[in-house]
Amino acid sequence: MSKIKDLQEVAEIISIAIAREQASIKYYKYAHQKATSENVKRTFSLLLEQERAHEAELRGRLYEIKAEIDSERMKSK
Repeated sequence: MSKIKDLQEVAEIISIAIAREQASIKYYKYAHQKATSENVKRTFSLLLEQERAHEAELRGRLYEIKAEIDSERMKSK
């Protein structure tokens, strides 16, 4: 398999992971709004922060991979 195809596959997997992080964020926001206990609210707030950090990290990695794909395409021209 070519390097570009490998990188595209990784980019697709990361895109799926980002979507899953977004779903988790949506769920934790909902759960936070519904929680009645301050301890539970704090727990969901912490989970939200972690999921947002995961999403940001994945988006950064996706950006790097897309740049690498572009670089590989330029090399092959």
